[in-house]
Amino acid sequence: MIHALRKLLADRRGISSIVFAGSSLMLFGFGSMAVDVGSFFYQKRRQQTATDLAALAAAADLERAVNAARASASRNGFSASAVETVQTGTYTPDARLAPDARFRQGSGPAANAVRIEMRATTPMILGRVLAVGLGGDTGDVAIVTRATAAQEAQAAFAIGSRLARIEGGALNGLLSGLLGTSISLSVMDYEGLARARIDLFGFARRLATRATISALTFDEVVRANVRIGDVILAAQDAARDQGAGSDAIAALGRLAAAAASTGQRINLQSLVSFGSYGSRQLSEEVPLKASLSALDLVSATAQIANGARQLDLGLAVNVPGLAAVSLKLGIGERPVGTSLVRVDRAGASVHTAQTRLLLTLTLVGSGQASLVKLPLYLELAAATARLTSVSCGAGDITSSRVTLGVTPAVVDAWIGQVSNAEFSNFSTRPNPPAATLLDLLGLAKVTGRAHVTISNTSETPVSFSYAEIQRADKKTTSTQNFVASLLSRLVSDLDLRVELLGLGLPIPGLGGAVSGVIAGAAAPLDQVLTSLLNTLGVGLGQADSWVSGVRCGGAVLIQ
Repeated sequence: MIHALRKLLADRRGISSIVFAGSSLMLFGFGSMAVDVGSFFYQKRRQQTATDLAALAAAADLERAVNAARASASRNGFSASAVETVQTGTYTPDARLAPDARFRQGSGPAANAVRIEMRATTPMILGRVLAVGLGGDTGDVAIVTRATAAQEAQAAFAIGSRLARIEGGALNGLLSGLLGTSISLSVMDYEGLARARIDLFGFARRLATRATISALTFDEVVRANVRIGDVILAAQDAARDQGAGSDAIAALGRLAAAAASTGQRINLQSLVSFGSYGSRQLSEEVPLKASLSALDLVSATAQIANGARQLDLGLAVNVPGLAAVSLKLGIGERPVGTSLVRVDRAGASVHTAQTRLLLTLTLVGSGQASLVKLPLYLELAAATARLTSVSCGAGDITSSRVTLGVTPAVVDAWIGQVSNAEFSNFSTRPNPPAATLLDLLGLAKVTGRAHVTISNTSETPVSFSYAEIQRADKKTTSTQNFVASLLSRLVSDLDLRVELLGLGLPIPGLGGAVSGVIAGAAAPLDQVLTSLLNTLGVGLGQADSWVSGVRCGGAVLIQ
């Protein structure tokens, strides 16, 4: 028996068949695994696609989100019961929030997004044979997929100018200086320009024709370098298309004729950003409006055209207590990638340009302080309007509402001697020394310095109804009368010093006389500064914003 067993163990015949049988079983197992893994990932991709489509369908119809998601799943080869959860909520596309914190579950009119979870099983193919043969279960594998989608709501919004008062003389001087030509329009002309609305998509089409731009899309038009005269003529064409008044159309014609002599070329990327519609063909229709008044468009074009970013302007004033006023204006660049008008989704923002003003005022006094020069330097940082939400009523566009978060500009104000080099250098903020307010040659000199900062950096929500959007109503964000408080604070902070020159004798009461002249001129200063700021379209601690178009419907995947 033992001998027979030893003989069997020593016999090598048939060993290859045994090894082959064992290897075949192993190879079959690995092959089964490869086939099943491939099938699993294929099914998961297929289910994820169906989940994405279900989320898009539910977000586009939030009132019936569950039914929309289940119907979409059925259309894409899954049972309605595979849609396990449907959660509506609010999605906030704010980069400052962690991705997981941007979606918050909830219902109600603020809801704008939906989160979907689908669960289904997929059978193992070859591995199922092994699983059942070895006494296991059926070999089915559960697949869970998730997707989040938000409504594709967009709005056209802007931040910029204020036109509470229109003074033809000041505006003529301002536009003449910015454009480098001579502008002479009446107050009625400017009022007509302020009333005329220009659709910026139509304007881009007209500009492509006027400037013979070989552009196919809206973005290509605003990137092109075009003559200022062509810009204003295209605005005239667009205003005529919109049925603007004859006064506005005639005024644009006179402006175009004056600007034609400059021959200067600009691009309009800092004027308007068309967002996702920028890649559309010029021949395509756009489902919302983005508009500006003709005066806003001309003013913004003039600021873009002013390559030197600085101009000097003498202002004709007829205000008691003021003998003369001169203005130096500097306009910085807008923050990179921003514009005056923007078409986009919630989370986008627009900014004003940084602005600097140096007002040199000659104040009328009496006696030895008969003429006092007061240099008033103002620096306004960029104000910001952020599109925080677009609320769309179910099937009723007239119930839609757009909310902006508006942050007015920080104001830095000085009475001091700002040099031309400091004024032109926007990379640093001036810290000027005391200015000479009164110089009695050979006797004495009075210098003064004051500094006030006004900040209103908290974001204020500003809401626009559909009717206000249709009219493109402007709303001012402000908490107080900054002009009056600024001047009073500057006067109270003013540090006056009297310097005797040579062997001059002390002049009793000279400092008090100068201080009295400045304090007495606070009211006319307030009047001049308010009017000037209105003309320039800027505000101290204030920001004007408006919405000119809204689009509801559709959805986009966000996770």
